[in-house]
Amino acid sequence: MKKIYLYLILSLLCCSVYAESICIPDAKQMQIRVKNIPNRTTNDVVYKDITLSASGTLASSIGDEINDVDSLVVRGPMNSADFYTMWRGCFYGRLTVVNLEYAKIQDNRLPKNAFWHQTEQFAPGSEYIDCILLRRIILPEGLEEIGEGAFAYAIKLEDVNFPSSLRTIKRRCFTDCISLNVNPLVIPEGVEEIGYMSFANCKSLTGKIVLPETLKIINAGAFFSCKITECNFPEGLTEIGDAAFYATRLKEVSLPNSCRTLSGFDHFALNYELEKVCIPDGLKEIPESFVDNCIKLTEFIMPNSIEVIGNRAFWQCGALKELHISSNLKSIGTEGLYYCKGLTTICFPPALETLGAESCECWKNIESIYCAAQIPPICVNSEVNPGWTPFGRYGDDFENSTPQDTPVYVPVGTADLYRNAWGWNYFTNFIETDDFPSAGVDAVSASLKEQDTVVYDLFGRKAETPVRGNIYIKNGKKIIFK
Repeated sequence: MKKIYLYLILSLLCCSVYAESICIPDAKQMQIRVKNIPNRTTNDVVYKDITLSASGTLASSIGDEINDVDSLVVRGPMNSADFYTMWRGCFYGRLTVVNLEYAKIQDNRLPKNAFWHQTEQFAPGSEYIDCILLRRIILPEGLEEIGEGAFAYAIKLEDVNFPSSLRTIKRRCFTDCISLNVNPLVIPEGVEEIGYMSFANCKSLTGKIVLPETLKIINAGAFFSCKITECNFPEGLTEIGDAAFYATRLKEVSLPNSCRTLSGFDHFALNYELEKVCIPDGLKEIPESFVDNCIKLTEFIMPNSIEVIGNRAFWQCGALKELHISSNLKSIGTEGLYYCKGLTTICFPPALETLGAESCECWKNIESIYCAAQIPPICVNSEVNPGWTPFGRYGDDFENSTPQDTPVYVPVGTADLYRNAWGWNYFTNFIETDDFPSAGVDAVSASLKEQDTVVYDLFGRKAETPVRGNIYIKNGKKIIFK
């Protein structure tokens, strides 16, 4: 039996999103202890094969041997009482390997907290969690559900199979299984939902996750702090919750068009290896801290349906050299694009209304800013640093500041409005233009020659009633319609 200091769950307790975590105190470091196990006369592995005639009889069938067995095979019907017997063998004894391949588990459901018993593994006021020795378990075909907290804090568990019959993965079932190392981890077809924090802090998951085509929901914290490098996101997936892939090692994320709900925040934050993200058309908001601190992110494909960039959404994405902004973007939240120091040019659309506090600060390499809005978007004053504009502090000579002499291209006839608008008056170089770059279609090839007065929207469709101030395409070039 091992004892593990509560550092393992500190990260799960420090955010409000994890408020439903086990109620145990914070700690600052990890410490592991090995319980003294009575000596044997030999070092031989003790193996036991038990066939049960009725569920609930494992304890009477194996007796005190459960504390001396290293490897156990159980055949026949089983219920929660039998799992408690096995847990005792893993906790008080030497049991490390369990084979249930030939077992018939009651209701085809692995019981809630099958190998985690909080009242015995954690004493209120203690600074330790006592952890079981279980290293490997084989689950039977026919099993349909892995119950809530089934293997929570089984820090020695390295290997488990996922039967093809599996349909439900409940919340926290593998939380803090820090040795779990299944590569690839294949979730069977038929599973529609991955439970809240089900694989949270499984730091030894360092390879590939294969999600089923049937999957609909990935709940909050599902793969929190796993070190996975690859994961598919199947068409049909509808929702990803808070911090579901926080601090993983994914390199690419491509969300399907069916995924229209990104609840909460921090979904892919602190993915230090993440290079490319593609989010689906139809989403209206990039959530708060969505790719916060993804320091290698170089490509982000933003659909024109996006209207809001949330607070800190791209915070410190320093490798991002270009970002094609949605033509329907209305607002950028506080620190939304803070320290995106790699950006060289950016074009704000006519629809933009608000720039959040410090949202465009520390763009040290910016060479040009385009803003197609006829009325200067409102710049929100910083609450943390009053008087600071979204672009930085007036007269700041900090080397990472957004340069105040950056050329700012604005619609013809609006330069004076921008010069006199608080926040925008941070800049000293305004240039009027009617030629704005855009993330939309660069050119249109018509099947029939149209008159020069015909304009197209950014999807290449003929605009029957163009709106003044919006960007369109005319004669293969982008214009602001007047």
